Amino acid sequence: MLVVELGSFRAAAERLHVSQATISNRIAALEEEIGARVFIRDPGDLRLTPVGLRLISYGERMLELQSDIMQLGRTDQKLLGGVRIGVIDTIVHTWLVGFVQHLQSSYPGIEVQLSAESTERLNRSLRDGEVDIALQTDQMIGDGVVSRSCLPMAMGWVGRPGDPLESRADLRAILSGPVATMSRGSQPYLVLKDVYKRAGMPMGRVHCVNSISAIVRLVKCGLGNAMMPLPPVKEQVDRGELEIIHFDMPLQPQALVVSYLESRASDAIRFVAELACEEANRYMRSMPPPFAPE
Repeated sequence: MLVVELGSFRAAAERLHVSQATISNRIAALEEEIGARVFIRDPGDLRLTPVGLRLISYGERMLELQSDIMQLGRTDQKLLGGVRIGVIDTIVHTWLVGFVQHLQSSYPGIEVQLSAESTERLNRSLRDGEVDIALQTDQMIGDGVVSRSCLPMAMGWVGRPGDPLESRADLRAILSGPVATMSRGSQPYLVLKDVYKRAGMPMGRVHCVNSISAIVRLVKCGLGNAMMPLPPVKEQVDRGELEIIHFDMPLQPQALVVSYLESRASDAIRFVAELACEEANRYMRSMPPPFAPE
């Protein structure tokens, strides 16, 4: 492959600190072994044959496999084993897939098992030993609980594009109609409850749904506006399927906390928990306003 990259046997020999004859002999031995020519050697021109092109493809795949094998060989016991990760739906719709793909490709010794639940359920699952790491919104306390706060997500209002502007002219008009948010007791629900209180209104028709996809569908079908974390719906906003509704009333951002129990934590669990918080922070730093808290 180095001959192809550099364009000549001589340049490859210099890079490898061997003689040009050594390179030529290795290529000749390869051609004899497979029974076909790899290079077309014309004066001033060195080109791959069709067989040579296929060998390059095979070589690239072999190098990738070698890299995976060497990575596995460098993986010590702290990066081996299963890690059960519980996440809130907000994470499912933002950076979770890329994070898991990175774990699988870079740390093949770690086997990941996922579950998606509400924060309240995840806290119970962590204490009951059903998950090893909880990615949720509460700062868990108690003996042996390790909780690491990550960068929060902006909270905001979204509606269906094209709805009459007068129906969204002020916050009270929004609160008088049907409103969708996350499940009862969740951080978005508690923020919405506070919004009603600050507006001097009782809570009205609130759809409590523990699914970002379901909330998006409700709004797109005209069944209400939604108060929710904004990063999970950035793609829908960018495509014009949803519209952010701006009000002067500030909203508390949705926190993200990575928690695990020290008494049950393997080195792999500690490592994945730290990596998850780093990924969450990287993702949020990439978010432009208004998806990132000001």
